Amino acid sequence: MSEKSEISAEAMTSEVALREASNLIRQLAGDGCPGESVKSIFWRLGRQLKNWKPSRIKDVWYADPRVAIRGEELEQLRALIGPRNDGATLDELNELRSTVARLARYEDLLERIDAEFFSPEVSATRDHVGQARGLLGKSSV
Repeated sequence: MSEKSEISAEAMTSEVALREASNLIRQLAGDGCPGESVKSIFWRLGRQLKNWKPSRIKDVWYADPRVAIRGEELEQLRALIGPRNDGATLDELNELRSTVARLARYEDLLERIDAEFFSPEVSATRDHVGQARGLLGKSSV
């Protein structure tokens, strides 16, 4: 392999690693709160990524092409994301099912108390229950 093609292959590999690291760091940040600034997301990430400087987090977040990702950094991000994806979906699904059941009970309670007064809340609850049932499937709720 020529020197030029080796450099090109290395650049492509580092670009792929940078994109993966950027995606992983965004997954680690999660959805955040409505109205949360990117700066506060970086601060939150800084607490999780103890040995990362704030500028490093920012550069990886924006996938700055001047940044080279080290293997241990990529492994650290993968390790932090890994436990989130393993087994969390079953717990989240069970939690969603229990929330849907509580919403259905809440709807019945509001209708029994005063259906006319609580009609906006009942309507909103029905919408939420319908959306959740759509996600879970009608037989599971």
